[in-house]
Amino acid sequence: MRFFILYIIAVATAAILGIDFGQQFTKAVLLAPGIQFELVLTDEGKRKDLSGLSIRPHPESKDELERVYGSATGSLCTRFPQSCILHLKSILGKSFSDLATTEYAQSHFVGLSSDESRSGSTLIDVGIQDEYFTAEEIVAMSLNNLRERAISDIEESSLTSSSRNKKTILDVAISIPPFASQQVRQSYLDILELANFTSVLGLIDDGTAVALNFLSNKKFTNPDELTGEREYHMIYDMGAGSTKATLFSFVPFKNGTIHLELENVGYDETFGGQLLTNSIYSLIKEKFLEHFKLSHNNNKEVTPKIEARILEAAEKAKLVLSVNAEYQVSLESIYKEKDFKTSISREAFEEINSDLSRRITQPILNAIKGVAGVNSIADVKSVVLAGGSTRVPFVQKHLFTLLNEEQISKNVNADESCAIGTTIRGFKLKTHLEKAKDIKVFDKAFHSYEFGLNSNDEQTVVFPRGSLIGNDTKVALANLSDTETLDITLYEDGHLIKTYPIDDLSKKGEKLKCKNKKDLKQIVGTFSLDNNKIFDLSKLEIECITPEKQKKSSNFIKNLLKKDTEEEEEEVEDEVEEDETVESETASAAEGNGSNSSNSTTKKSKPKAKLPIQPRPITISITKPVYSQIKPLSSTKKERISKRLSHWNSRDETRLEIDSVKNILEGQCYEFRSYLEDNEELLEKEITSLSDYTAFVGDVIEWLEFESSGSTLDHFKLKIKEINEKKKELDKIIQISKTDLTIDGLKKIYEEGSQVIMSIQGYLIEFGTEINEMRQKFEDEGFNFDKENDRIKLQLLGKSGGPDKLMSLDKTLGQYKEQLTKLGDIIDLDIAKFNRLSRDEVWEIYDDISSKIFEMLGDVVKVEEAHKDRITLFEQKLKTLLERKAQKEYREKLREEAAKIKKDEKAEKKAGEEDTEVVDEEVFERVEEVEEDGSGSSTVIEEDESKATKSEAPHDEL
Repeated sequence: MRFFILYIIAVATAAILGIDFGQQFTKAVLLAPGIQFELVLTDEGKRKDLSGLSIRPHPESKDELERVYGSATGSLCTRFPQSCILHLKSILGKSFSDLATTEYAQSHFVGLSSDESRSGSTLIDVGIQDEYFTAEEIVAMSLNNLRERAISDIEESSLTSSSRNKKTILDVAISIPPFASQQVRQSYLDILELANFTSVLGLIDDGTAVALNFLSNKKFTNPDELTGEREYHMIYDMGAGSTKATLFSFVPFKNGTIHLELENVGYDETFGGQLLTNSIYSLIKEKFLEHFKLSHNNNKEVTPKIEARILEAAEKAKLVLSVNAEYQVSLESIYKEKDFKTSISREAFEEINSDLSRRITQPILNAIKGVAGVNSIADVKSVVLAGGSTRVPFVQKHLFTLLNEEQISKNVNADESCAIGTTIRGFKLKTHLEKAKDIKVFDKAFHSYEFGLNSNDEQTVVFPRGSLIGNDTKVALANLSDTETLDITLYEDGHLIKTYPIDDLSKKGEKLKCKNKKDLKQIVGTFSLDNNKIFDLSKLEIECITPEKQKKSSNFIKNLLKKDTEEEEEEVEDEVEEDETVESETASAAEGNGSNSSNSTTKKSKPKAKLPIQPRPITISITKPVYSQIKPLSSTKKERISKRLSHWNSRDETRLEIDSVKNILEGQCYEFRSYLEDNEELLEKEITSLSDYTAFVGDVIEWLEFESSGSTLDHFKLKIKEINEKKKELDKIIQISKTDLTIDGLKKIYEEGSQVIMSIQGYLIEFGTEINEMRQKFEDEGFNFDKENDRIKLQLLGKSGGPDKLMSLDKTLGQYKEQLTKLGDIIDLDIAKFNRLSRDEVWEIYDDISSKIFEMLGDVVKVEEAHKDRITLFEQKLKTLLERKAQKEYREKLREEAAKIKKDEKAEKKAGEEDTEVVDEEVFERVEEVEEDGSGSSTVIEEDESKATKSEAPHDEL
């Protein structure tokens, strides 16, 4: 229970950042205590940031880097295109020889080269000597900058300083295309580790994120909507770099729970908004070449700067043509200081892209193929548009050729939906909490995952396309007696990922002792497909099996996990071993309640004789894999990159601090120069070295402009200190010149100072009198004044004007009296001695007295406020004590009255008992008389009983 409470506290205090990492723009949504799904804004206040940064040597120091992030790059990408790194998403996890890398190099201006140490991955060159960057390192810089902005938002929203001082825990979830390969997914994980996030909650497919946001926005307020029937919808997401169509279904159950199942995806990895921008770029460039009569073939006069400006104009044209029929291009001084103007019409834009129309709708058609329950696009209830490129009229026009108007849905924010859904999914993965009326997600793999053994061409499917993720499967690989070494190779859609070479199997298997000599030792592998859709060999074991069981499992690999088959079970009456089952891979497991698929059945075998208990399997350590394609970043390389990033971050922080102090110094320089000019006439009368001050500030300004590059923070702070000291010297000279320091002037300040002392002492006496009066009131009522006084002092301690301020006033008053005494001694001097005194010496005493007057008056105001609070507290306490005293006296009076009544009751009771004793004696005497007479007259007895009864009347009343 204790650990559960700690877990809940950890979840409650941690923050989650959901990142929609797009090819052109990045959006991020923050979920934290006090922050509910808020966008992380850029430093300029924008809701989305450019995916990229500019890196170049710092203008003031070639040994330093200047890194400018996202939209803040501004014109840097057109001025220094070789230093601007954009759109890296398209080459993450891709080798230098990949087609995507080749296309990237043709449309971007940074240099690319092959990193042979990572099997030919891509290195980026921005023209800095001996500095090359991996794509992961560049993206990690951007995401680390995003992380710092998110942490700043969290700290600003914190209610207390103590919470601001705590280390912020920031977990992350990031969107990723559903078609991403294993190499791409590993690249994302490496990036997030380098970006220094606390933990990675998950890689979330774009379509899953938007579908989750779509369902979160959908309010099932009407119970009739909770039908338990399956609905099919689609997310159509066209971004800058790719187009994805994600088919999903959901079932709203009567208890409010919703099952969201990802059914299928269709996609085009290279068709997106950037391709449309490039088509406009080609139109503008063609007109540019014609206008300036330049050659179309390898024209070196078209520099990267010119191309960058044309590309920038093309992007603007695409946005404007989404609204207007024409866009006017105007590029000033673009070529040999000459301007270039042209126009681009929407008609020309659509005509040049007419051959792309099929690529707009094909992902939708691919997504509905082979999905049970969807025979045509008409079975899809709605198609939700996401991604900025879906706003382009050319795209919408072709979507309407396939979809009817009622199917098009715009129920989500096309730009921000993915980031919101990613954050929601991240929260679900972090908490693992499932509750009623919640959305339960069944996500699937959209690749097939296989393994092979010992370079055999035959591949065995472990997780077919459509398998639920977050699962593992145990597979019998080989008999130990048949092999000494084993190469286990993993594949994705038939493409080799990596190989695990395992050797010395016989030696490793010696530790396992089977119970029966006929038993076989079998090598068993556990394959996993985690929530990030990373396929891996997670465990390798050697276990003992019976020959009968070996025959049963001989065809196991061939039949492993065939889709839509029933579970197969084999029971072995063993007290330890569990039944081996083959789980059917299915939508039926995902659909849960309300599933439209058949349930699996279990075949029971007849009871057999119990087999001996087998020993526990032994685990074989898995060696490092050998990669056929690009390798993930090694731990050594990640550590080296992390140190480099940390160093640059530290240098950036120092440089920002230096820039801030430099700006302060610059402002103070010009302020000091204005100060000298404003007081020039007065200062020339007082000092002869005014030109030295003027020369000083001029030297500092010149140093600042031409020589300060490379100076340390302390150097700038020293300059600020020197200027402040110079100004303080002149302030003193000006004040002395404006102050009457004659005998008469000093007498006047002495008299005023003496009056101040008397006034303050009068206040203190008045305060003391009121306290004494309050003491008397307490003591008159018999209360302990000193005890209550100590309590009230504790209440006021630390408050403005409390006891500590009274002590400060006493201290300042003592110092003030000392200075006033010195001033009195100066006034008593004869004129000759007075004239020999330094004006500075007299000024110091005068200035000290003046400053302490203001200090004491401020203290008096605060002490007076505290005194009023003190008196109020005394009055409240006295009132409370008087009420308690009155209650106590009243209770005492009640007790006395009760005691008196009780005493009276006892006296009456005692008197009644005495009367009863007298009557009883009389009756006994009469009875004795009757017995002596021998007559049994009942009359006498009855008469006596009647008397006795009468005598009991007053006793009963008591």
